[in-house]
Amino acid sequence: MKKRICFPSIIAALVLACGTTPPAADIDRTKPNLSVTITFNSNLYGTMMFKKMYPTYAIWIEDVKSGAVKTVYVTGKAGKGSWIMADERPSSVPVWYGARTREKTVGTTGAVDAVTGATPSGNTFTHSIELPVDMMNRKLAVFVEGNISFDYNEHYPKKAERGKPGYSDVNGQPSIVWNAVLEAGTNAAEKDCAIAGHGHVLGEDHRIYKDMSTVTTAKEIFLYVGARYSPGESR
Repeated sequence: MKKRICFPSIIAALVLACGTTPPAADIDRTKPNLSVTITFNSNLYGTMMFKKMYPTYAIWIEDVKSGAVKTVYVTGKAGKGSWIMADERPSSVPVWYGARTREKTVGTTGAVDAVTGATPSGNTFTHSIELPVDMMNRKLAVFVEGNISFDYNEHYPKKAERGKPGYSDVNGQPSIVWNAVLEAGTNAAEKDCAIAGHGHVLGEDHRIYKDMSTVTTAKEIFLYVGARYSPGESR
């Protein structure tokens, strides 16, 4: 069944999606917690309806030993699966979509709705969570996956035809994944996240592809990505 398109609603959605800043997470800083800080490269973003189009992105952590997954934050359209004039966009954050499936079946569980929010706007934003009990005193892999639509380049040209090399639909370059590993023990720890690879350009699987030779400007959508673990302020 086709969706009915209401243009006033589309315009309102565009304004809300491109220019809102979610409230900071309300967490108990006396307990073990983890924060991820992202600095946006807004000079790289296009505009729509006179608003900057900030990236879609997801942040999650994985227990290196058990494989348990916990989503820290995901922007609204990806988290709710609600896109303008589209039912789904598997190419937006495909690696996180795979992690989300594992989050429901392995170890730590939780409602994605609780960590889904509007895309922040501005220069720098920090997302924080209290660590689940089953992730304390563990080695944790922190992942950030980000993507901007329509960022075509010579390897993913706008005019590429479906089924031909370089075809990306509206995605342009694929999502980029940043990663760092922290020890969530008795001491604070902080690391810069480095690019680990990219997702499938059409979202056909959930792998991280390490070959970055076809990616250009997409590597620069964030100026900085960093993770920090705190054992709690009372310690």
